[in-house]
Amino acid sequence: MTIRQRFDSFTKAIRPDDDTISEARRQVEYLENNLHDLINDDETFALVKILRAGSNAKHTSLIRTSDNAWDVDLGAYFEGEEVAEDELDELLSFLEAQIRQIYPQKDADDIRAERSAVRLVFRTGIQLNIDVAPIIYDDALDVENGGWIPRQDGWRLTSVTAHNQFVSSRSADSATVSGPVKFNKLVRLVKWWNNRLADDLKMPSIFCDHITAAAIESIGGVTDQWQTSIREVFRFIAQTHRLTSPIVFDDYYDPKDVVPSTDAVVVMDVVNPENNVAAAMSYADRDAYVTAAQAAYDTASYARSLEIDDEIEEAVDIWCEVFGDAFRELTEETT
Repeated sequence: MTIRQRFDSFTKAIRPDDDTISEARRQVEYLENNLHDLINDDETFALVKILRAGSNAKHTSLIRTSDNAWDVDLGAYFEGEEVAEDELDELLSFLEAQIRQIYPQKDADDIRAERSAVRLVFRTGIQLNIDVAPIIYDDALDVENGGWIPRQDGWRLTSVTAHNQFVSSRSADSATVSGPVKFNKLVRLVKWWNNRLADDLKMPSIFCDHITAAAIESIGGVTDQWQTSIREVFRFIAQTHRLTSPIVFDDYYDPKDVVPSTDAVVVMDVVNPENNVAAAMSYADRDAYVTAAQAAYDTASYARSLEIDDEIEEAVDIWCEVFGDAFRELTEETT
């Protein structure tokens, strides 16, 4: 089997299978339908719509492993007009109470309000986590399905649709390039590598979306090979950019609107020019992340040289240093 075939198989193998996706869809639809009914009957707040968000909606989700959780994100849009702001601040607690009514048999720890969303945990079956974020719908915003997430540290601008389109538009662009590489699948590879890092170094999924987009944009699009595309992402992090200057996209706002930040790493949310998705990184974290990317780049380059010399099995061993033994094991299982 060639290295390209290995990558083709690996990118498929790390995607949740159809049965898992179907079961997740069933559970999500059950929750959505019951939420609509309960909230409409309650009449405390007016539910406008529920949209699928996150990795599952972007087609970048990963199979569940010890490194990767299996999450589905939902954005529950509520009407905000003629409702007092202090009442809207209670949306998270309200949403938690509604979900508890839908699942009265679940333990208290399985339904909990977090900073931006209510998390619903299923500990059996496909062990799905569903995060439901309340969003105050605001059709005056210059973005489709824009709204505000009420948080204790302030309301945060967001748009489920825009975040999804950030990935889907780049995936569509990559589909015009000859070869197997698709942007959303490349994000999966980056997330898989990222999630194998030390716990204090792992970055959230949205960071992986954005850093992959910035890397690919810097070279004018995906390459025609998995090996070179993923290597370019590592090179961007470790050499070209080194996470030393702001990464900003112009999909939905003028980059000039971004206020200068003193954060160690600045990767601005594509929808919200005030939300740095890398704000949690310290200078030490940045240096460690860049070092990890440099090691991955060097390893990938060595694997490529082995591949050129037709030492395929040795190249597979080296790629396993980047992606773990799963790079061999999962590809052998799918052949």
